[in-house]
Amino acid sequence: MTLPRISLAMIVCNEAAHLTQCLESIKTAVDEIVIVDTGSTDITVQLAQQYTPKVYSYQWGNDFAAARNYAIEQTTGDWILSLDADEQLTITAEELHLLVSHPEYTAICLPLYAQKACNEYCEYDRFMVLRLFRRDCRFTSPVHEYVPIADPNTVGYTCHPIIYHVVVSATERHARRGRNIRLLKAALAKNSTDPCLHYYLGTEWLGLSRTDRAITAFQIALRQFSTDQIVFRTPAIRHLINCYKQSAKLNEALRLCLEESESYPEYCDLFFDGAVLFEIQGEYTLAMKWFHEAIRLGPPPLAFFHTEGTDSYLAYYHLGYCAEKLGLVKAAQGYYEQALAVSQNYYYPLYPLVILKLTQQPATEVLQFLHKQDYLAVGEVAEKMAELFWTAGFPDIGAQCLANKTAPDAPGSELLVTCQLYSGEITGALQLIQQMRRQGLELSTTVAVDEIVALMLLSRFEEARQELWVLWQNPDNRHAFRAVFCLYKKLCHNTTLPLNNPGAVSILLEVSNRCLQARTKVFAAQHRFAAVVTAIKAILATEGESFALFIDNLSVKEQGVKQSLDYTFSTLRGLYR
Repeated sequence: MTLPRISLAMIVCNEAAHLTQCLESIKTAVDEIVIVDTGSTDITVQLAQQYTPKVYSYQWGNDFAAARNYAIEQTTGDWILSLDADEQLTITAEELHLLVSHPEYTAICLPLYAQKACNEYCEYDRFMVLRLFRRDCRFTSPVHEYVPIADPNTVGYTCHPIIYHVVVSATERHARRGRNIRLLKAALAKNSTDPCLHYYLGTEWLGLSRTDRAITAFQIALRQFSTDQIVFRTPAIRHLINCYKQSAKLNEALRLCLEESESYPEYCDLFFDGAVLFEIQGEYTLAMKWFHEAIRLGPPPLAFFHTEGTDSYLAYYHLGYCAEKLGLVKAAQGYYEQALAVSQNYYYPLYPLVILKLTQQPATEVLQFLHKQDYLAVGEVAEKMAELFWTAGFPDIGAQCLANKTAPDAPGSELLVTCQLYSGEITGALQLIQQMRRQGLELSTTVAVDEIVALMLLSRFEEARQELWVLWQNPDNRHAFRAVFCLYKKLCHNTTLPLNNPGAVSILLEVSNRCLQARTKVFAAQHRFAAVVTAIKAILATEGESFALFIDNLSVKEQGVKQSLDYTFSTLRGLYR
């Protein structure tokens, strides 16, 4: 049997940053590549010509559908695959051709996974998009163009291949949104009854954080969409819920969740969204019921707009939070562990889980747990855990979290300096600082101050004095210089100098806080940090207002310890609920 031929049809403009990755992902899966350039001023055309001789120029006329249809007209295949340059698709030629071998289909919707911007854990929203269709089909709408299919029964849905949309810069996104809004307004002036135009206008306003205008657009779109237009209607519902939430209109958002859950009882995302709204309002028991329902339902049918994890790890994470709020600590711990077990890349639940574990077992055992689960092999996780242990008063454990950091320019190096220094590994901290210098790294003010403190802790006062003058040479560090110079004079010469500098007072209070968090194995080393705090107290005692700040700071630290103890014992009580 001869399989249908597939042509990739693209329109591009100044896409040099993305085009190569897109074409590399698809070049072996299609029979023909046609690329239409609408006015690039970079090397987009030259890059395109490396993949196909069929590169055409098209006079841009503010009409995306017209440009895409021109590209289709240059193809010779039986089926058309439409991609944007900032999208990638991984599939073999055989898989794609088998997909279009069904004579009953006019078009096939593919899942598009859009990564959420500024999200380090690669969460995706899933949209179903009609991008694979017979060559006699054409696009409509001048912006956010789409292919209308007269008979919806001839549209197929598949979970593979997946189109991955690459996150573009904020500047590029805003430029696109301004252009799209202008085109959508012009299109609506001619046809105000097209719900797709209102929907897309809402997405653009939402992207610009103009939730007031987005709400109006989504409300109109929902009134005009029929309930069976699932591909468009479900994202419109969830975007409107999000707009209401951002606008603090929680009752409106909940009402929409309740109404639409009757129309789409199999839609886990609606139950997840509703649960989050109950959680925000402090209705934790009710929220947990809705989160459990989202998990029970599982992923929705392919046509539905879906956020990855709403039926699994995201729901488990929120269940853990709600259980904590209800004092159900054992249950909370179990939910956090389930969230981590479901997703290997979603580490948010690890933070509250470790905090709970610290209320029940020694920090060394918690560290063993992290090693056993191999969490510390992930650099960003190791850094977060080190920060947590440092904040919790375990700088030595924090340093062990970062033990695998060998390069001084690696992320977390400054945190490792802090943890080493205040766990009594003073020489090791100084060595790491010297390695950072040899790498040409610019030290932060905090590290520069800690270096001088470390030298004074070892009674290496001459070296401390030399580093003081290095600190002085940077005009941005004058407050820090004044603070550490007064500390140097007190520790080295027992001379108390007035500060007369609010910025310097803040620096000394920060040093005092870090010394109070010191946790060393040797008592003599702990005594050295106590001596620094005593010296700071003496310096600040010369000024009534500064000394009052010092006392207030100690009170805050004391209150923090009390709260920590109270949390520990109250959560332990909750274990048996």
